[in-house]
Amino acid sequence: MKMIFIFIDGFGIGKEDASVNPLANPELPNINYILNKAGAIPTDACLDVPGLPQSATGQTTIFTGQNASKVLSRHLHGQPTITLKKMIIENNLFKELIKRGFSVTNSNVYRTPYIEKIKDPKERKYRPSVTTVMTLSCGLNLRTVEEYITGDGVYHDIIGEILKNEGYVEELITPREAAQRLYSLSRKYDFTLFEYFVTDILGHKMEMEEAVEKLKILDAFLGELLNLYNEDEDIIFITSDHGNIEDLTVNTHTFNKVPTVILGKIPENVEIEINSLTDIMPTILKIFDAKGEL
Repeated sequence: MKMIFIFIDGFGIGKEDASVNPLANPELPNINYILNKAGAIPTDACLDVPGLPQSATGQTTIFTGQNASKVLSRHLHGQPTITLKKMIIENNLFKELIKRGFSVTNSNVYRTPYIEKIKDPKERKYRPSVTTVMTLSCGLNLRTVEEYITGDGVYHDIIGEILKNEGYVEELITPREAAQRLYSLSRKYDFTLFEYFVTDILGHKMEMEEAVEKLKILDAFLGELLNLYNEDEDIIFITSDHGNIEDLTVNTHTFNKVPTVILGKIPENVEIEINSLTDIMPTILKIFDAKGEL
């Protein structure tokens, strides 16, 4: 069994109204399938803490299985604080899978200047994300542009537009090529992570036309991944940290539940019970534990 975990930032369950929710646009058939026909589980991101859910606490909750918002008594945006970093370093999804003897990787590619800045203890402007802290805490290397050029990684915007605009590469890749890269990479590991956060940026911008155009990239990427995966041998696991892009009438996050989608054949002795973000990591571990018992 190979699991591909797709984390989509700011991706909530909204109204079936394409005038306010770009995810409901008929030009996004694969996103429509994932949200409406693939058994998406509405998942609470509010975590019994007042206020709008935020990225740092939501992502820490996903990747540690602990309610980070309750630990801080608030929701926290952006990157993790010292308290959250300690939580992540002490216990995280990568660490638990490695303990069980499974191989893991973060497929996202990082630019070298960014890697240098987040590793500099004197740097205050650039702080690592939850998944970055998790990756580094397990002694894993962050994927570089050099690896991207050889096809051994995916940039967070899928097609490498930022890398091209900044002169790192000469050509974009297609969403299909990005999905093929991710799937090929996932053949080498038991668990492969890909993080996509353009959705959260688009939600804050509130520009419908741009949102739909960018979402077409995500849609094509997901569509090719669905074509490639073997439902008897692979699992595609998709979730988010909070809502945002599903409601462009506001430039903030939302209180909406997020979709958790599990595609593929789950071991028969695993019962899926997901109510909130705290259930994501335990569910993944249950699936892998069952695999180890087969």
